[in-house]
Amino acid sequence: MRRPEAKHLLLILLLCATALPVVAQQQARARLEGTVREAGTGTPLDGVHIFVSRSGIGAISDSTGRYVFTLPLGAHRLVVSRVGHKTQTHDVMIRAPRSYLLNYDLAEDVMVLGEISVTDERDPDWDEHLESFTEFFLGATRNAESVRMLNPEVLDFDIHEGALFATSSEPLVIENKALGYRLEHHLHQFIVDGDETWQDGESYFTELLPANAEEAERWKENREKAWLGSGQHFFQSVMEDRTRQEGFLVYQVDNPGEVGRQSEFERNSAAPFRKPQFAVNPVIYLGDGESVQDRSFAFPGYLQVVYTREREDRAYARWQRLEHSGDPRDMQYSWVRLRGGPSTLDLQGNVLDPYSIMYYGYMSFERIADLLPKEYRPENE
Repeated sequence: MRRPEAKHLLLILLLCATALPVVAQQQARARLEGTVREAGTGTPLDGVHIFVSRSGIGAISDSTGRYVFTLPLGAHRLVVSRVGHKTQTHDVMIRAPRSYLLNYDLAEDVMVLGEISVTDERDPDWDEHLESFTEFFLGATRNAESVRMLNPEVLDFDIHEGALFATSSEPLVIENKALGYRLEHHLHQFIVDGDETWQDGESYFTELLPANAEEAERWKENREKAWLGSGQHFFQSVMEDRTRQEGFLVYQVDNPGEVGRQSEFERNSAAPFRKPQFAVNPVIYLGDGESVQDRSFAFPGYLQVVYTREREDRAYARWQRLEHSGDPRDMQYSWVRLRGGPSTLDLQGNVLDPYSIMYYGYMSFERIADLLPKEYRPENE
């Protein structure tokens, strides 16, 4: 499937060559400030939301178009959004704890209309498309049962060559009562093509207020469960060289179909009779980055990632129509591969271009309903 146009990549270079200790990097923050203006006229724009994708970090421009906020060092996707204007996304690597001046010019989002026929008729297939979109977008985990889209009417659907294309005219507002977050999701495009999906979108998180202590504790437990075994958890453990200690087993494989439905015993028994699948420490695939604060990550084929400390959700076997007994397996099996060339990671395991790595298996099963802010870490860490 063709990938939409690549986003502008902005690398903010480190101004001094002195390396900071890892602990200091995790705690240090940078200050972003600037002005947002309308392209062509130079008029300051108020009400522009500038935020870090998949986080609760950001600000809204004031009447002079000015904004300011702080964020941790590392890899971030910045989103600049205002209704009626074209959204911008910029992948940035913040490498120094200082102030950065980032100004933006937003172009008006002008719709080119041909002949328009006004009718009271509603798309008869809209409800059916919404049901399909909801299943693939929110996911099928237990958490998805407690997630609601508050404004689904902003969604538009189209069918092209058998695939469902979803876009939204405004940010989707999503309430996740399983994890205790309200999401403002800027959906550029979501594609359902058979059992495969692809999405281009950015989320901003706001904490919900728990009704009582019991709900607060439930959210805490659910958040930790969503974190464990996730892609976010895996890549942090890679950067810390703690994959085995954190419960991950990693194999380099040529094709996930060769091992996807086999138990560890079956795979080991078959090894002498076919091309072996190699157990690896994924740290070997890390190379030098642009600075001491980021790393290049490249590997051949696929990495099979087995999380050994949680069973599969029972719904996963149904969702994937797996050819095993249908009972949840004792471990969670996922595969990751690179979309193009090497990916860039910061020292906390954040991926600079979130679409440079593709997920299959269990990590692809956990979707918006299990999504956490990128700054989340379990309290006991």
